[in-house]
Amino acid sequence: MKDRIRQWVRGAAAALVSMTIYAIALGCYIALMLLVISMEEGGDNLTAGTTNLTQAIVLLSEGSGFSTDSFTLTITPLLLTVLLIWLIATCIARFKAFAVHSYVVGLVVWLAINAVFASSVQVSLSLVDEQWMILLKSAATFTVAYLGAALPQSSRVKAAIAWMREQVSEQVVRCLKSGVILAFAILAINLLIGLITVITWTVRNHAAMVSLFELSGMENGSRILTTLAMLIWLPNLMLWAISWLFGAGFSIGELANFTLWMGQSNGLPAVPAFGILPEPIADNLWRTVMLEIPLGIACIAGLLMIILPQGFACRPLNIRDASKRGSVLASLIYAAGSFCLSAMLTSLIATLLFAISNGSLG
Repeated sequence: MKDRIRQWVRGAAAALVSMTIYAIALGCYIALMLLVISMEEGGDNLTAGTTNLTQAIVLLSEGSGFSTDSFTLTITPLLLTVLLIWLIATCIARFKAFAVHSYVVGLVVWLAINAVFASSVQVSLSLVDEQWMILLKSAATFTVAYLGAALPQSSRVKAAIAWMREQVSEQVVRCLKSGVILAFAILAINLLIGLITVITWTVRNHAAMVSLFELSGMENGSRILTTLAMLIWLPNLMLWAISWLFGAGFSIGELANFTLWMGQSNGLPAVPAFGILPEPIADNLWRTVMLEIPLGIACIAGLLMIILPQGFACRPLNIRDASKRGSVLASLIYAAGSFCLSAMLTSLIATLLFAISNGSLG
């Protein structure tokens, strides 16, 4: 009984400490940003809305958007979401709250805090989702963090992996492992390309962003802090850049549509961050090159997986040797299975990432 109570306390502490650290850090930055804006731009003291805005941003980072009299925002800031999940997982590992009892109590505490935040949001910021949906998204965030911390430490998971290794051959294990590694390698390369694309947009279109700052009359302090605040949507921009670069494009509501062939943004509000969004590519050759990038990445990664010793070590010259031809053909069959698994995982994960990066802005 004492051990169970100890696990309850650990789970509650992990949830409470992680939310305290997250909300205080977020609230301090929002307070600083609003203070600087108030000092430089004049007018009312904006810091009075720090608590309200902090609660709304905490819920937004878990997928629950909000609206005001002038706009609706439901685009989840994925950088904040990733940091929040990492923080929860770190606190769970620090308190060693890996038991199911810890998870249940921690989840209850986490939902209670989010319910208080949702009910405390004032009239000036109205939440888009119903209460049950807010709690469902909050529970999903906490559950993902718990699984990320607890599964690697679970003795049952380790035993299941050991049993699976005993039941299947070493080649099958290598096939599955290679497929997973290849999928995450392709996704990582695509995200890196997305980051490079966003940086390129910023370098090419920074003058437009500066013009929007000047048009809105923002001083240097406000420019710096608001630009840093926009970085919480950097992963979203990376995913949008991938979609744009590979031909699908992206749109912002009904106000703007960006593809390699067109870039219409006349209806967007004068938000400086929108100034970096891309213009269409005029050169047909460069458009064709960009459209072939996914195929090129997959082909190069697949060939490396076949040839390298860390993969399947299939050397073309070995096919000429009759004594090695059978093993080479068998390795190629396993490689084909690995590529099928990689394609499935890449498609599923990419679909999920694109789905959670979307939202309303208007």
